[in-house]
Amino acid sequence: MDRRLVVAGAVIVVAVAILAWPRKQESPEAQVRRLIATCVEAAEKRDLGPFDEALADDFRGGGMGKREVKQLLLGQLFRNSNGLVVLNPQLTVQAAEATASFSGVFVFARARDVDWQEPGDGVSRYDIEGTLERRGGEWKLTTAEWKR
Repeated sequence: MDRRLVVAGAVIVVAVAILAWPRKQESPEAQVRRLIATCVEAAEKRDLGPFDEALADDFRGGGMGKREVKQLLLGQLFRNSNGLVVLNPQLTVQAAEATASFSGVFVFARARDVDWQEPGDGVSRYDIEGTLERRGGEWKLTTAEWKR
């Protein structure tokens, strides 16, 4: 038998074994953290799409539903034509298989080098607490409360 054929066969077997090897599932906490990070990145890009996907249709927060929160975000993200930086210096997440909660600090600023602990020109700090539920295999934000 040709040695090249044996080597090629071995390479194929190894490649199939690597592709078929079970991957470690991302923990619920890591999934929620990734969802929040996606929303932070989207805010910097002024993209409401990920927020629309993350908010449950029956979302309630600050006395508002999903539509009103999206309008509030729209106003925050587009109120100034300068660049927007969204910082998340503190985030705590507790998650089980089907429910999760988080609390964190979210800062909207016009530059990356800001003192987020002191409100000032061009800096808005929000302390946000929220709950999520896994629905249809995806995490959905169901409630949130915030203070400025």
